[in-house]
Order: sequence, then C-alpha cells, then structure tokens
Amino acid sequence: MNTLILDFLNSYADNPNPQYAVMLKGKWGCGKTHLIKQWKKRFDEPADTDEEITLKPIYISTYGMDSVNDIKTAIDRELNPFFYSKTGRFIKGILKLAGKVVFKTSVDFNDNSKEDGSFSATLDSLSLLQVEDDSIKGVKFLIFDDIERCLIEMKELLGFINYFVEHCNCHVVIIGDENHLEELPKAVLGEFKEKTIGKEFEIQPDIEEAIEYFLNEVPVSDYLKEMRDFIIACFMCTKSDNLRVLRQCLYDFKSHLNKLPSELIEKDNIFLKNILGSFIAVYAEYNNSENKELICNWSRDCQISLLQDDNEDKQRIQHLREKYHSLNKGLIYNVLNPEYVTAIIQYIITGAPLVEFIVTEIKDKQKELKPWEMLSGFFDMEQQKLESICQATIKAILDKEIKDAYQLGYSIAYLSYFDAIGIFSDIKPHISSIKERIAEMINSQTSLEELYQLRGLFISGCNYVTTDVKTPITDDIVGYFLQQMKSKINELPDQMQKALRNLTEGTVEELIIIDRLPYPDKSCTYELRAIFASEDANALFDAICKLSNKSRNAFTQFLAYHYNFDYDLQDVGDRYKADIPCLLKLKDLVGNEISISKGVDKLAFIRLKDVLIEAIRRCEG
Repeated sequence: MNTLILDFLNSYADNPNPQYAVMLKGKWGCGKTHLIKQWKKRFDEPADTDEEITLKPIYISTYGMDSVNDIKTAIDRELNPFFYSKTGRFIKGILKLAGKVVFKTSVDFNDNSKEDGSFSATLDSLSLLQVEDDSIKGVKFLIFDDIERCLIEMKELLGFINYFVEHCNCHVVIIGDENHLEELPKAVLGEFKEKTIGKEFEIQPDIEEAIEYFLNEVPVSDYLKEMRDFIIACFMCTKSDNLRVLRQCLYDFKSHLNKLPSELIEKDNIFLKNILGSFIAVYAEYNNSENKELICNWSRDCQISLLQDDNEDKQRIQHLREKYHSLNKGLIYNVLNPEYVTAIIQYIITGAPLVEFIVTEIKDKQKELKPWEMLSGFFDMEQQKLESICQATIKAILDKEIKDAYQLGYSIAYLSYFDAIGIFSDIKPHISSIKERIAEMINSQTSLEELYQLRGLFISGCNYVTTDVKTPITDDIVGYFLQQMKSKINELPDQMQKALRNLTEGTVEELIIIDRLPYPDKSCTYELRAIFASEDANALFDAICKLSNKSRNAFTQFLAYHYNFDYDLQDVGDRYKADIPCLLKLKDLVGNEISISKGVDKLAFIRLKDVLIEAIRRCEG
C-alpha cells in the first residue's frame, strides 16, 4: 500500500500544474512523517548554480504554530539560508519578483573562509513560489505536517494552504490524523477536502521496513539486528500501529545493552530475549490509552482480579495476556511477567536504569535450570526430554522441592495443559497427592496476610498458561485450593480481630489506624467491612469495662468513625449487616452497666450506648 503512495507522489511531483492537494492521514506514530521524509530525499542531489535557483520540496511541521507568520518564517528558512545560516551560496543574478528583490547570497565570495562583505536586501521568499521564471528550476512542493496539532484556527490555516494550490500552482501535501481534531475543525477540514484535496491516502505502518530502518540507525546494535524477526513478532502481538513507540523502546533497550557485560549479549541468550520481549510489550501497552492504567497496576491487578468472579477487569486482564500467547510459547517467562512489567514501568516513569536488574536477572537464571523452569520451552523439545522434565517436576512437587507458590501453580498449569492436549498424561495418578501438598502449604500459614499472599501467587502461577483448550485438572486443583483457603481463612484472625480481642489501654488508639488499612485480600479497607461479625460481645464488653474513661471514649469515637457518622449515607445495603447480633448484645450489656454506674463512668457508658444504637441503625441500612 505505501509503495503505491510513493509511486503516486513521484507522478504528482512530475505534474507541472496539478491544481489539487494530496492528504496523507493515519494514526499517530504510524510512520507518516518518516514516509514523506524518506521520499523527499530523492530531491537532495540537484543544487543551485550561479545563475539559477533549484527548488526542492519544503517540509513544514505546523506542530505548535499559532500564526501564519510562523509558517512563512519556516518557509523562509528553507528558501533563504543566508538569513538563517552562514552557508548560503552566492548567485550573481538578481530576480525582481512581485516588485521585491530576492537575493541568494553569501558572505564568502572566493572560498577563502574569510568574510568578504555583507549587505541587506528586501526579501519575499514566497515570491519564489508565485513567479514563473526560467531561472527557477526544480519543483514547487510544500508539505504541511501535524495539522491536527497546529494552534492556528483551522479555517485560517487551510485558507493559507489553499493559496499555494490555487494561485501558485504548487504541489501541496497535507499530513495529519483527523481523528484527533475536535468537531468544528474536523468539519472545516471536511469542506476543504471536498474542494481542494484531489487524492487522499491512509498510511499503513510498514513494521518490517520501519524496524529495518531503526536497526540501521547509528549507533548500530548487532544484537538487535540479530533479533530482527523476534522484534517483528513481538510488535505484531501488540497490535499497535505506533512505530514511534517501537523506535523509542528499541533506543532505550539499546542504551541498556551498551552497559551490559559483553558475555550476556548473545543471540541465544533466552533470558535477554525474554526481557527484550517484555520491553516491547510493556512500552506498547503503556502507550495504549485503553491499557495504560491496567499495565501500570499489572502486578497488583493480576493477583486480585483473577481471584474474583468473572467481571470486566478480569476479562481485560485475560484478554491482554492472550495477546502474547503465541509469543510466550518460545520463551522461558511470559512477556507480561509481573516482575518484569513492574521493573520496566518503573523505568519508563522514573528513568532509573535497569542495568543492574537485567544483569542480576540473567546471571541468576543462567544457573542450571530446574525441571519446572524448562516447561515453557516444550515446543522445541523432543518427546522423550519433555516426559523426563514432566516426571521430574511432579517429583519436585511431591518432595516439596518447589516451595514457591507461584512456581507450584505454574508447574501444575503446564502439566494440566500437556494432559489436555495429549502430550503428557502421567499427572492424573498424582492429583490427590498434589492436593495434599497444597493443603499442607495452606495450613502452614500463620497469618491472614501470608495466606492471601500465597493465594495471589498460586493463582497467578496457574493463570500463567493461557490456552484455548479447557484444562480440567487445573480447574479441579484451583477449586480445591480455594476450598482449603476458605477453611483456613476462618481460622486466622485479621488485624482488626486481633486488636478487638486484645483491647487494652495501649491498643484502643490503634483501631482507627487499622480501620484505614487494606484488608489482606486487598479488596477494600477495613472501614468498608463488617468487623464485629465474628466477635464475642461478652468478651468485648469485659475488655471495655477494664478501660479508663479516656480509652472508653476513644472506642466510642472509633465506632462513630467506622460507621461513617459524619456522612449522610442514604443506603449502605448489607455492608455491615453481619455486625448487628454482636452490637445488639453489646448494647444490652452496656445498658445494664449504666444502671449500676455513677458519675463520669455512667456518662461514658451512656455515650457508648447512644453510639451503639446509631451504629445498629447504620448496619440495618
């Protein structure tokens, strides 16, 4: 497609009086500017002689220009180098154009590098584009780029451009992405296109040609040249049209390559190849407005959303993972490996180099791989080797050699996938033993925080293998894992439960602080949860009675804070409903205490009871 455009531009430039303009459009970063600048190079050879001027295509980026005079100045720079540089050449002839004198001159007449004189002259460069004169050769060709990012009012800008088409017999190319124009400027451009644009082309990103060009730019990187096909495959997976982002990514990656030990930069270094793939994927998704927030929170979201019921966030995460499924088959790690994504995002945002991270990652991983770390490269294995690795992985699971929950989930997912596609089925006899290993791992957790972290790692590992076939063994084991988790969760108190069950003068002030913290599963903060549902009202009342009035009042204030007494909430639904039984019992116990208390002590309990009544009303919705 782009070759046809170049052929047309050649014939358009040869037309002595086209009487129409051409528009090149396309998404930002698709290569519009690169295409026209490469085409423009065909006019670089001809030069001015002492008796004539040879015009060449003039490229003007209107990005940020806020007046037509800015454009005129830019054209002047191209047509009159004497006034903007010290390299202009002297032309003996003087052209009288439209009543003004145009000089093309120099300060050095005899090439001795000394200034021979200087003079000033009235100047009107635009006259060169108006007049018909035999001493003006070449092509009257103007290229106006970035019109959607020009600050000149669209009607004025296009009127100025139209002047060159209708009155100067110029060839004019307009470049831009009209999708970024607001409604009114877009409508003005539409009218202009009907009247003045004779040909309109959509630029398609030529990924292979662009990568070839990027890889040949100075300074050259031999490693990136060798990885050409892999880079193309990666970028194709991103489904991005933005070649500018790819160029920036390759430049940034090359800057890291220059600082790596030479022995790590080898074509067959699978770990460096994996990091390169992650660079390309993360850069593309970070610059994709639909996925930017998702990729920035990738590590957190992968551990949370994939654990929840089917929802929009979960579907977005799964869709993003599936984009790179074909690429990941030949890599050790998924290119969206949370550890890699986090490091690269941090680099993009802060600019802190990743050299140390890359060196450590490669050197650590270049140690002898464990059997389960080889599973992702199964496509390149012989069947006998695959079976040997799978058997060793099963043994490592049962022998507790795999201690990391992520690696355990990852291993189970691959073994289940192999069973589903019929290339290794020996996992079936070991399913019950694997479940026992999972139960043991869950039961060894001593805090709710550790338990939820274990869940996040295991489920992320299981979800590492994205596939288009059903994997019933993985589904079965994950279901068992979540069932065991549910039982264990009920055994382990969270931070709020610990604080309420150990209520003292020293801990009562911590309740509000804990209330603001995220719950261990990261789903919400404690203040959005029912916190008394599992509490013993009698034990809690006994602890309250042992408090000083100051601490008792602090507990009362905590209740008002937790149930949002400062806010006029219309409907809290069932958010706190589970707290009602404990609060009702506690209210009755406090009421009994009021009847036997005196003085300030009685006032503290009355205030507490009043707050308990309001808290119960809030819990009822």
